[in-house]
Amino acid sequence: MSGIDYSKWNNLNVSDSEESDEGDAYDGEMPSFSGGVSSFPDARTPPRCSVPSDAGPAERSLISRGKLYKKDPLDGWLVLPNGIRVHPEDKKMNIASDVLLDEDPRTFVPDGSERVRKWGLKQSDDSWGGIMGLMAGSDNQFLYKNFDTGRGESANDKDDPEEQFINVLIDRKNDYIESKAVQSAMNKTFILRVELVECEKYVWRRVKVPSGIDLSKLHDQVICPVMGWSRGYHTYAFEDPKDGTAIGPTKYTGGIDSMHIPMHYIKLMDDRHVPLAALVRQKGDVAYYVYDLGDHWEHRLILEEVVDDEETVTLINGAGACPPEDSNGLTGMGCSSYREFLDEYKKNPHKAKIKKVVNEASRSSNYASPWDGGQPLKLKPLHFDIVHHRRLLKLMLAGPSVKKRFVHMPTATRDEHYRESTKGCTGCGSRLKALSKCTGCRKASYCTRQCQLDDWKNHKALCRKEQKKAKKGRKQEESK
Repeated sequence: MSGIDYSKWNNLNVSDSEESDEGDAYDGEMPSFSGGVSSFPDARTPPRCSVPSDAGPAERSLISRGKLYKKDPLDGWLVLPNGIRVHPEDKKMNIASDVLLDEDPRTFVPDGSERVRKWGLKQSDDSWGGIMGLMAGSDNQFLYKNFDTGRGESANDKDDPEEQFINVLIDRKNDYIESKAVQSAMNKTFILRVELVECEKYVWRRVKVPSGIDLSKLHDQVICPVMGWSRGYHTYAFEDPKDGTAIGPTKYTGGIDSMHIPMHYIKLMDDRHVPLAALVRQKGDVAYYVYDLGDHWEHRLILEEVVDDEETVTLINGAGACPPEDSNGLTGMGCSSYREFLDEYKKNPHKAKIKKVVNEASRSSNYASPWDGGQPLKLKPLHFDIVHHRRLLKLMLAGPSVKKRFVHMPTATRDEHYRESTKGCTGCGSRLKALSKCTGCRKASYCTRQCQLDDWKNHKALCRKEQKKAKKGRKQEESK
């Protein structure tokens, strides 16, 4: 499955006092580095060798696991055959995924026989490995990030090995979005079934949406109102089960549950320019949407039908009430706890214990403080008020898209806690579709290539004017 030429890594013959005389190791692009690996009769499974006295945690782990690497003589970093660079003090190499250490991210294809998670990278199959990974990851952030500025940003910042691998996968996903397969599906309408995992028979929605809808807007202006989740409250993520791609907000949104992103996904791909068609395109395709990364409310998105229809958003039908935010009133968290409650509620809704849960759940933010400003609602677990949800959907589609933002002021008003946007396609005016900026002027944004071509007659003068202005600015900067 790997696209790496391992033959170039044979017979490195490196010890503590010697440097390799081998040529380039990675597609002719990598310089010859020193390292702590002895001669390999079989480059894919080298034998264990003596550990150099100056070896750091990363090098010791790679040697003990029989993994290939070279050491950069300039900075001492370790370079894997796939080009991934590892800090010598990195303590995660003992539990790092074999995929990370062995596979080429440019050609890597995960095993699709079952649902792929976490970009196809797995640290460990047991909970102890996950805990160790989090502990080591906490130490590693200071190896790869410079926090001197107080913002975690500097010219010396480097991505950790997993992020380096994922960055290549993100580039490949962006290429896929621009492919003919996805672009040809951008002007369709999808009939999508949104069902709560483990509660499928109780809680689901069927909605008609444009295939090119921006995933950030699918979350904010469609799923939140049709399901009943609070707007701008928790973090979320979309998952592609075919390759493990995780897509969501990449900037801090003020949701405390964003702290769970590294544990669940390592890193998210920015969802602001990713269309729904990049996740599902054909009838029967499935994707996942997780709301609240702490409680982990998992939804299954099933593409039931592709139609050539006007690109509108319509809530067709549904069943069951939305769970309470923060699992308020439930004995546990997330889907399994809500399923247990619904099973008990269906047997005897008048039981004192069940009534107590309903009362507590009705105090959650999505029932006690509806986004539309209406009166507090009471949770009716098996009831679906389609009129209410259609009204919410209409309000959210008519208004701006909303994102929560981090505000330091404790006295900030509700409006100050949210960032609104009414930006749409310069050509057709759609405010739902994923947009791409004009590469010439970076001022106009379009939902499809065809929209840009159709609008070129109107946009041409402004575009060329902005290009001249930018060129003049660059010359002035160069002359200083």
